[in-house]
Amino acid sequence: MNITSLKQNAFGPNYIYLKILQKYKFNSDESHFIFEGYEDQSFYFNFFQNWASNSVTYISMGKKHSIELYNKLDWTVYDKRRIIIFIDRDYSRILQETVPSDINIYETTYYSIENYIVNSFILRRLINEILHFHEEEVINRILQKFEQGYHQFFKSIKPILAWILIIRSHNLKANLNQIDLSRLFSINNQLFFLDQKVNRIEYLERVTNTQTPVIGLSIFKNWYNIIDDQSSTKLVIRGKFDSWYLITFFNKLNQYLRDSEGFESKVRTNVNLANAIEIIGPRTIIPERLDSFIKRLNINL
Repeated sequence: MNITSLKQNAFGPNYIYLKILQKYKFNSDESHFIFEGYEDQSFYFNFFQNWASNSVTYISMGKKHSIELYNKLDWTVYDKRRIIIFIDRDYSRILQETVPSDINIYETTYYSIENYIVNSFILRRLINEILHFHEEEVINRILQKFEQGYHQFFKSIKPILAWILIIRSHNLKANLNQIDLSRLFSINNQLFFLDQKVNRIEYLERVTNTQTPVIGLSIFKNWYNIIDDQSSTKLVIRGKFDSWYLITFFNKLNQYLRDSEGFESKVRTNVNLANAIEIIGPRTIIPERLDSFIKRLNINL
């Protein structure tokens, strides 16, 4: 059993359920927030700091556990305006899994919260605020390279997304956190996206310890078509994959600006997958649906 599994068992829905029973006060307006993971709080609290100042938070260690908590709580007793659950969309809709919908459940529009930090607006802010570079003409060229590379990246990663959907649709468990995209792709010092031409399926099976089901080519093509039919790439690309592209691209900018512009940034902020939400999350604009969700709860922010 790995560390994540141990944490899930130790701090699973039963544990959090008991904590809520202990901490919930009926004569108080204190809010109780249930998040899937530790980084979620850094993302969401940026958008409702006043609300969060009078709150208790719980980490469910996964969407499944958050839904179990929702089903376990007696909503004839507890106020839905005070116990708020935040979950990621992931592949639940595509796989037609049952996900509860209620006034106190916020489900991301995109695959996960990480997808919201990957765009040209955010990259521009990182260049301005972390690298302290402000030459607009150069920045616009960088953003163009970013967008062009992203299209190539998404095209290259589609077979991986199709493989994940096949695994999920067969109810197989694969630890996707073991997938290191740096083994498959890279971005060079000229900011061009490069595909390493590694055997993707072989790599995925090895690092996730999962065997690909025997399927016909038509099944694989069907998942490919489902991916292509999505109205946005962010509905289907795993958030941590999405943020890998932004972070890898950004971390090449120091060298690029040094080589092309003779600019040497004195800032050495280390942006990586582990701290991306903490550093980049506060720089995002509140998602429209999240804004509407908060207003529907009639919370005075």
